[in-house]
Amino acid sequence: LDAYFTWRRLFGTFHPLGIVMVETEVWPYFLQFCLNHDVPIVLANGRVSEKSYKRYRLVRRSLARVLRAYKRYLMQTPDDAARIIGMGAEADRVVVAGNIKHDAAATGEPKPSRGDIRRRLQVDDAALLFIAASTRPGEEEIIMQALDRVPGFPHKVCCLLAPRHLERLDEVKAVIEHSQRDFELYSSFEAGTGRKTSLILMDKMGVLAGLFYGADLAFVGGTLADVGGHNVMEPVVAGVPVLFGPSLTNVRQAADDILAQNMGMMVTDAASIAEAINRFASGKLRFRKYSGNGSTVAADSAAVIIQEMKL
Repeated sequence: LDAYFTWRRLFGTFHPLGIVMVETEVWPYFLQFCLNHDVPIVLANGRVSEKSYKRYRLVRRSLARVLRAYKRYLMQTPDDAARIIGMGAEADRVVVAGNIKHDAAATGEPKPSRGDIRRRLQVDDAALLFIAASTRPGEEEIIMQALDRVPGFPHKVCCLLAPRHLERLDEVKAVIEHSQRDFELYSSFEAGTGRKTSLILMDKMGVLAGLFYGADLAFVGGTLADVGGHNVMEPVVAGVPVLFGPSLTNVRQAADDILAQNMGMMVTDAASIAEAINRFASGKLRFRKYSGNGSTVAADSAAVIIQEMKL
């Protein structure tokens, strides 16, 4: 709760050497307290959506004063940098550092085995595994309609459907049942009780990123629904081409990069998703695979944080 009494109690108890804010949170009372107590703040992986920017611009004069609490703004893209400056940030404190999420392929962590993932899910090596990730209301219906147009489904194409919010599982189950398709829950495969199926419904958090390494093609949701998109880079850094819709306000730069480098494509409805799956399965549609460039946005950001906070 951004209120005077909240921060008075916090700063009366704790005395932080510095604070790192991730993406963008603008809490005026909090920022004012940081200024008053000379606590440096660094904004890491900074992002300002077009929608938020229009709202923040209405209070630019008030924002400019409290934004002085930030010693450095490490923004994801040039557009994000321009917006934060337009909100009142001092231009000489703003740096375009890139997106930390793009570091996923450069972490040095061992990659999950494609074979192990597919054996666990009982997906044949020759089958095409399509993951529909982070889907929002209305998008599950579109995915089911698309699969109805894929001749290879259910025998040569398998689908793992992962809604963005697990509290919607009953709603998503109803959509699948309405399509008269059999499915298994992902948790049943982890428990060793899952049966071979062409449709798997994700019912567990925190495992999807690793499963992309066993997939052939992906769709990322929040892009056909008017949400603004979710992390379209996640499948790409696993070497999997990605499909996404036109609602991209949250991920515009990443989507533009993917399209420019032919690592994915835009779709608009069930028909275009089905066409992409069919052409990809037949070899008529090809994409480039992502190759990490060694970029470590997180490490570069950490160096700036250490410098600004004199740690």
